[in-house]
Amino acid sequence: MDTMRKYNEIQNEVSEKAFIADEFRKYHVQQLCYYGLKEQYKGFSSQLLLTAIHNVSASYRISKHKSRPNGFKKTSAVVYDDRVISFGGDCVSIWTTEGRLKNIPIVVHNKELFKYRKGQTDLKYENGNWYLLCCVDVPEKTKTVTTDCIGVDLGIVQIATTSDGDSYSGTIIKQKRKQYASHRQRLQKRGTRSAMRRIKTIGRKESRFRKDINHQISKKLVEKAKGTNCALALEELKGINNKVTVRKSQRNERLSWSFYQLRSFIEYKALESGVEVIIVPPAYTSQACSQCGHCDKKNRKNQSSFVCLSCGFATNADYNASLNIKSLGDQSISLLLGSAGASKQAQWSLAAG
Repeated sequence: MDTMRKYNEIQNEVSEKAFIADEFRKYHVQQLCYYGLKEQYKGFSSQLLLTAIHNVSASYRISKHKSRPNGFKKTSAVVYDDRVISFGGDCVSIWTTEGRLKNIPIVVHNKELFKYRKGQTDLKYENGNWYLLCCVDVPEKTKTVTTDCIGVDLGIVQIATTSDGDSYSGTIIKQKRKQYASHRQRLQKRGTRSAMRRIKTIGRKESRFRKDINHQISKKLVEKAKGTNCALALEELKGINNKVTVRKSQRNERLSWSFYQLRSFIEYKALESGVEVIIVPPAYTSQACSQCGHCDKKNRKNQSSFVCLSCGFATNADYNASLNIKSLGDQSISLLLGSAGASKQAQWSLAAG
């Protein structure tokens, strides 16, 4: 614990100096701080001094506001690299302020992936337990050449609906979201310190719940695509929260689910399995008829019902959208097969009628 506290003390000192000098580039922050810190913290690992400096620089690169120095808690993670940490079997050797501690037993979460460990390792302290968070560089599998794809429509009532008829309900998720939101409101009204700590605990719990559900859904989608030798077609939802407005009463429901996280889980699992992921434009996929192509806002009667005003085709709205996404995915595959330099993103325009 002494190593962690001293490491974060150094990070806060570096952050303050960088802020005062208005200099946040890694090399220049290192030139500004390293030798002074080396003299001040005699006996402290030079390599950890460097990782602390580089970590501070990285924190300012992702920080939107620089009105005050970035701060680090006493228990913020310590960043190690292979010069100050080494693994052997089920043991680790790690540098501390008390010297090098050797043959510390560890429990490896996934031994199959651990053999691909590469780069830095973060030492984290949480709820009385110590964790080593490792980066892994897993080799990509050769992607299977396919002529078919599965369209996936992401939503709130149905988290995911596929063009082959599978859907993943959001009912339990909606109940959990309401439960967490209601609990937070009660604690915010109380306003005590313990209530504020409890709010943070609830936030972490909800985050773990959301992550677990997204892992489950992404795993099933990739397994289905791999088993049927298909690609997965997804909508480009970047910036969707800025483009779509909802009622105030629905704002928490609309914004509290991480579709970007779900997409990222699908993409990395697809890479591991050799499944192609195709990103298609989202325009009009919920308004266009998947059978005749007629596009009209009135085609979608409500959240769940789709009835085409032109040909009379009626089905679930999310399923219809997934068929449109599949159609765009099929167009993209045709372009890829027809020309090696073709764009991966299908171009599709529908005239609103």
